[in-house]
Amino acid sequence: MESIWYLLDCQGKEEQAVIELCRKNIPEDILEAVWVLKCQKLLRYQGEWHVAERNLFPGYVMLSLSDRIKRENSFEEMLGRVFPNVSREERNGRLHAVCKDSRESLLKLCGGSKVIRMSRGRISGGDLVVTGGPLAGYERNIRKIDRHKRTAWVEMPGDCNRGSRGKRTSMLQRICVGLEVYEKQD
Repeated sequence: MESIWYLLDCQGKEEQAVIELCRKNIPEDILEAVWVLKCQKLLRYQGEWHVAERNLFPGYVMLSLSDRIKRENSFEEMLGRVFPNVSREERNGRLHAVCKDSRESLLKLCGGSKVIRMSRGRISGGDLVVTGGPLAGYERNIRKIDRHKRTAWVEMPGDCNRGSRGKRTSMLQRICVGLEVYEKQD
């Protein structure tokens, strides 16, 4: 039996409050885990750089559900208990499936935790080489680097993140994580 991961949209609500609602209202045999996925980024304040954790997907919580949810066809009932008196036309309560490839990449980047740590690297001859952290080996997936903010935009694998009109779910298309480029050689 394989878990199914979803991003649950909870815009306008506290993520932690939604986590508690999920734990309270989704049966234990269906809900395997619920959490906020975070990443480390460097922030500059008081004249120094500090490592801070930020939500990778602000306004969303991650759900790991048993594949029983498919057989019982109880999505609407489950979401109705988590978000009572909310029209499904609103953003709250929308589920976005995370495909197997993206789930495996997120698991690898997190390294068994619920936080994607900072990475470090250098630019040598115009090519990025990640020397430490979870982005090591993901250089070909990095689409943009912001050296000033010390972040990288990483393209996520998989085309099962596509919605009903064939467009990829934007928050799963690229993620922004911490990357400090400490050296540039020409």
